[in-house]
Amino acid sequence: MKYEKMEYKLKKALDKERYIHTKGVEKTARKMAEIFGEDVEKAALAGLLHDCAKCLSLDKMLKAVRDYPIDELMSKNKSLLHSAAGRCLAESVYGVTDPDVLEAIRWHTTGHAGMTRLEKIIYLADIIEPSRKPFPGIEKLRKLCLTDLDEAMHEALLMSLEHVSKQGKDLHPDTLSALEEYESKEQIQKIIKEGEEKNED
Repeated sequence: MKYEKMEYKLKKALDKERYIHTKGVEKTARKMAEIFGEDVEKAALAGLLHDCAKCLSLDKMLKAVRDYPIDELMSKNKSLLHSAAGRCLAESVYGVTDPDVLEAIRWHTTGHAGMTRLEKIIYLADIIEPSRKPFPGIEKLRKLCLTDLDEAMHEALLMSLEHVSKQGKDLHPDTLSALEEYESKEQIQKIIKEGEEKNED
């Protein structure tokens, strides 16, 4: 399927705000790929389609992944499931066959241990694209995303841990595995405990 046709189809599948976000991720991913020597067209395509399943109902997401392995936590959470559903739709609906692009879409929400450079770019571009509402640390993260990919991942994963800990929730196991490549288990447990204490207050 031609890129223009993908864009046309995607625009009808997403609401206005989500489409604006999507184009922001596409542009950011393209820029980061140029900086870090990744395939620019792969990055742009993964950025364009990363949220292609985002506006579906949970039932429709589950149908999209019926032949794809997901865990129980993901099966009950649209925010987590849309990445796996998006990977499946990118292949079945948008005709993407490149495994690098499909896996970058698959892992853009949780991350995982041993991420490829393209996967890291899409994960980060999703967080820092221009239309994202400001949150503490976003400007620091945006700067890191233009200079040091691994340090940016480390920072983004720590932000994710702190965010879910304050909410009294558990970090998805795949995200935890990704963070353990940058941070000791002892330090992770310390952050979790601090978040739980703040949540109790």
